[in-house]
Amino acid sequence: FFQLSQEKILKIMNMVKNKEVSIEGALHLAQKEVYAEKDSQDLLTGSQFNFSIYKYKRYRWQKRILQIDFNTKTIFNIEKGIIKKQFPFSQVKACEDTERRRFSIVFHGRQDYELEAVSLDDKRKITYLLSRVIQSNSFKRPAESCSGRPAECDVIHEGLLDLQQNTFTSTEWVK
Repeated sequence: FFQLSQEKILKIMNMVKNKEVSIEGALHLAQKEVYAEKDSQDLLTGSQFNFSIYKYKRYRWQKRILQIDFNTKTIFNIEKGIIKKQFPFSQVKACEDTERRRFSIVFHGRQDYELEAVSLDDKRKITYLLSRVIQSNSFKRPAESCSGRPAECDVIHEGLLDLQQNTFTSTEWVK
């Protein structure tokens, strides 16, 4: 089973609200979007992407290779041909876009990874691929979103929320 992102659902709902498309047309459009996303997801399956990046370590920037492997569903940090770190896709929590070519990968239960891409184009590609990883994680385990912090998840508030788009990779719900 495959779902649309919140952004696309909101877009289609606004089209219905603005009478740009009928409800039946919206259902057809949503189904078309699901198939398009499924096809693009299938293109990523079995793919491997390598990027030259810089990682801040011991008060200086060190050149590394960031490998995003959709075969093994793992992100690798490679230095001089040696795999230094491996991160399963399931550990990726978020990708934060910072200034210029810098970005951070946020993991569950690990320290954030502050990196700098060689070019802005590489940064865009990396953040896009990481957004796909995060999106696939949210479809696989929605019930585990509260793991490790059960006290916070026991509280339920009533009221309306608005979706605030910070970047194309991160979303935030606000009152």
